[in-house]
Amino acid sequence: MRSRWAAGRGVLIATAGVALVAGGVSYTVIATANADTTSITCTRTDDGTTDVTSCPSNRVTATVTAAGPTVTQTVTATASSTASISSAASSSPSPSPSPTLSSGFPNASNTGVPAGTVLTKRGSLTVTQPNTVIDSMEIDGCLTIGSTANNVTVKNSLIRSKDCTWNIDDTAGATGLKVIDSEIDGLGGTTGDAGIHGYGYTLTRVNIHGTGDGLKVGTGDVIQDSYIHDLAITSSSHNDGIQCLGTTSLTINHNTIIVKAGATSAIILSTGSADDMRNIMISNNLLGGGAYTVYGGYQAGKDVLSRVSNIQILNNQFTTQIFPNSGYWGPLTSTSSPVIVSGNVWADGANAGKVVS
Repeated sequence: MRSRWAAGRGVLIATAGVALVAGGVSYTVIATANADTTSITCTRTDDGTTDVTSCPSNRVTATVTAAGPTVTQTVTATASSTASISSAASSSPSPSPSPTLSSGFPNASNTGVPAGTVLTKRGSLTVTQPNTVIDSMEIDGCLTIGSTANNVTVKNSLIRSKDCTWNIDDTAGATGLKVIDSEIDGLGGTTGDAGIHGYGYTLTRVNIHGTGDGLKVGTGDVIQDSYIHDLAITSSSHNDGIQCLGTTSLTINHNTIIVKAGATSAIILSTGSADDMRNIMISNNLLGGGAYTVYGGYQAGKDVLSRVSNIQILNNQFTTQIFPNSGYWGPLTSTSSPVIVSGNVWADGANAGKVVS
């Protein structure tokens, strides 16, 4: 919560992310005037346009104005008063499990919701307004980005459910989605597909786990500084940290993607299912696990060459945490020319620092 006093007027303006929950939600306003401290509960109701808050006291008034899925709360007290707001539906995210990782790469300590963030709970949410900002929320359900909701930003938030096909669904055609400093938790559900699916989205410092696939990616997606791990693996699943079913532009840079035994790959470019697999940069990542850790998009004699161009796999580190060869069979496959593979090294193990061939 960020707050400030308006000079000379005794007005405290506090901004907090409060879920728009139909039927009202209660929170507590604590007002201190002179030596008398009074704690009262105010109820906020949502009529679909403007939220109205009523308080059982005229010492403190509060109003809430809807502004997309976040709201601004204004509390007015006497000139000698101080006031604070706390949401009755708030919580802090639980830490995610983290293996021992090479230094300098994303992990549970430098991705996800920043420590100390207070989250406000709500259920599934569909965003229809462009330029919406979702900040400091816990969405216990699915987040759907509508076709008209361009340039949505999700930050400092937790999205978790085991019942979503995609925990964040960005497939309706909107562009410009940004997910920053957030966590996606699939809760180990085995009926869903991936943490996120969409086109033209950017992920930065996002912690993804407990989903079937980490991400489904397409044209225009940028995945950076993020951590994909501990997928929901079963005996019949084909889990991938990142799966691409076709793109003309994709960047996967400086992430940690480690999938446990039973998964298919950390990254797979599925050219056999695509019309185009072009302009792809996979660089500076820490990668491990899978049958092969990376499927690079073109296998001579198997894939259609005319679908493939400008795929680069550069300067990644492959870890032996899951298997001695990074993947069960090895670190790389489907990397026939014109796929460019260069500068990749072993992160650890007997060959630490040596070039991956």
